[in-house]
Amino acid sequence: MKQLPCPLNSPLNQGSANGRLRTSQWSPWTSSKSRVVALHLGADNSFGLPTEYTEAETLQSHLNQRFNCDRIPRRSVYILEGLSHHVTMVLGHHFHLHPSIFADHEKLVSFTDSTTREGGGLPFLPTAIHGRDYVTLKYHEPLVFSRRPANFRNLCDTSGRHIAATRIIGKFSDVGVLRRKCTFWSRSRGFGSWECEYSSLDLDYLICVADDIGLIICDPPIKRILTSYSGQVGYEVTTSPYNGGYRDFVPQEYQMKCGYRAPMTSFLEDISFYLRTHSSTLDLSNPGSLRVFMDKIVASHFLKLAEFLQSTIEVVQWNLSRHQDLTSFTVSAAEEQWSDIQAWERRIAEYKDDLEGIMLQLQIPLETPKPSGIQCWKDCAADYHFLYLRFKEIGRRAHGLNGSIAALASIVGNRHVFKTQELSLEAAEHASREAKSVKVLTILGIVFIPLTYIASMFSMSAPYGPGGELFWLYFAISLPLLSFIALSFFALELGYASDGVQWSLGMLVCNLQGKFRIYYDSRT
Repeated sequence: MKQLPCPLNSPLNQGSANGRLRTSQWSPWTSSKSRVVALHLGADNSFGLPTEYTEAETLQSHLNQRFNCDRIPRRSVYILEGLSHHVTMVLGHHFHLHPSIFADHEKLVSFTDSTTREGGGLPFLPTAIHGRDYVTLKYHEPLVFSRRPANFRNLCDTSGRHIAATRIIGKFSDVGVLRRKCTFWSRSRGFGSWECEYSSLDLDYLICVADDIGLIICDPPIKRILTSYSGQVGYEVTTSPYNGGYRDFVPQEYQMKCGYRAPMTSFLEDISFYLRTHSSTLDLSNPGSLRVFMDKIVASHFLKLAEFLQSTIEVVQWNLSRHQDLTSFTVSAAEEQWSDIQAWERRIAEYKDDLEGIMLQLQIPLETPKPSGIQCWKDCAADYHFLYLRFKEIGRRAHGLNGSIAALASIVGNRHVFKTQELSLEAAEHASREAKSVKVLTILGIVFIPLTYIASMFSMSAPYGPGGELFWLYFAISLPLLSFIALSFFALELGYASDGVQWSLGMLVCNLQGKFRIYYDSRT
């Protein structure tokens, strides 16, 4: 039996040439520890107590034992949390899994981040889904963190996937939006029996089968957040569902029989709950019917995300309303809010793209459905149609809010310019008052300086006073002194450059030459 390798670009194969993981540098997936939970379907068409496997060797022994068993029918569900290299190879070898299943699950963004090794992947062609035996659904889960984020760089310690932080009116929200993925794969051999396996790719979840085989890959609960790409800086966190978590989607009569709801602590716990308590609602002769629970859980997380986005937009809109004036808003605050709205619009566009990708794979048309066409609670088409329209409306609201913030920035900027002009006007008025004061002083100087001069001249003692023998010395000394002072002032004025900052002898010579040239040209 040929063993299929992991994809070449998979983090499981990054490191040395023999596929060993690097230990000197942090890399996504390397800290993942697998936990396999097996659920076996009994004769009464209900799942019994789960059996847990933590080592690849014990899992391999169990699968070999199940493979060699002659009991029919054989129906089991395997839930794998954590994508370790050895467990992946065991499952791939036993169930003949194509490596592209894991490769597509790793791709979350349209670009490739070489730092976090988060692989990029553009949407696939519609015709490509007909050549695949699996679907990959990307979704986003809002969770409340025990510690509020301090910046926008937040990564899952296990997978390296980005955790979107939201800043609302200058403060970070304690709600983070986690990128997630689920992949379902199945193959029917028509022998009347089936085995399924759920696998978690970053502590992910796999669903697989033996005679009839299926696979679901989903993400694990987050335990630690990294705040740097080095993998050395981070902190432990606990999470809780946003606003109480999603509502149960099975009919109320089954909810009443069960008496309690899904734990909502991880995908593994939720899917185990629905398999063990509501398997009677499915067509257990077809392993593909198990995908209903996965589709419903993904849709429920999208609904909680829409609730979070709508409440966030309403908080900002409420903060902008019912103000007599906008003096409390500063230019920097308006610019910060405008930048945050740009991030919201970008993320909402990503959410709509992901919904389109889900609807494309589930073969759900994008046109608006008729509410009267809903026949059963298992109909996921109506759910995703509603979510798609809901996110389009949220996108329009975010776009309108973006225009409001831009108008606010313009108003605040105009007010800032007006205040600057007021200050300039006040400074001009103050300068005008000072000029008037100087004018008064100048007039007083014009009046009193001649009087002072005459008094000083006639107060000189003989023989230097007026009419004395040496009175001529007064003019012999004062006139050359006045000429020297005038020439010095003229030299100082010509020695400065046009900006009037620094005096230099070279500039004095240059300006003198210019003056003489102008005088010479005027004479000639």
